[in-house]
Amino acid sequence: MTKWYVVLTKPKQEERAEEHLRAQGGEVFLPRLQLEKMRKGKRVDVIEPLFPCYLFVNVEGCEQLIGSIRSTRGVRQLLKFGIEPLEIQDVLISDLRSRCYRRIENQSNDSQEAVLDKQGVLKQGQMVEVTSGPFKDYQAIFKQFDGETRAIILLNLLNQQQELLVELEHLRASL
Repeated sequence: MTKWYVVLTKPKQEERAEEHLRAQGGEVFLPRLQLEKMRKGKRVDVIEPLFPCYLFVNVEGCEQLIGSIRSTRGVRQLLKFGIEPLEIQDVLISDLRSRCYRRIENQSNDSQEAVLDKQGVLKQGQMVEVTSGPFKDYQAIFKQFDGETRAIILLNLLNQQQELLVELEHLRASL
């Protein structure tokens, strides 16, 4: 069984840390997401880390990498609970990999999902399902609306409830 660890990176240095960890022999996974952002008044597609300041590293076959992770360029430290580094199951990494790659490959396909009506369709605490993107088919709890087209949801990731900002068109109320 492979041992994946969560690496905490310096801000905006995920790709630098990824490059240097690979050069030391580690298998690195930096989940990315394609987004549309405004740059100089124009909409542009950008690919950004799914978890800013975090990436995953597999040290199987090069266990000596554990000792040098902290001194790697772009890295702050391994994510730890107590004194032990947090180990991530290979199943979670495989699932994230398939979802992230599928999301970027299918980016050109227009979404056929109807945009949820903000007028009373979703209520705070209601269960929702994410219908596209890297968290497709995940169940979450609706927290609140964020503007006209987005919502904040609570998703259970890495044994903690995380707040995520998602487009309303990517949510469906669970029955």
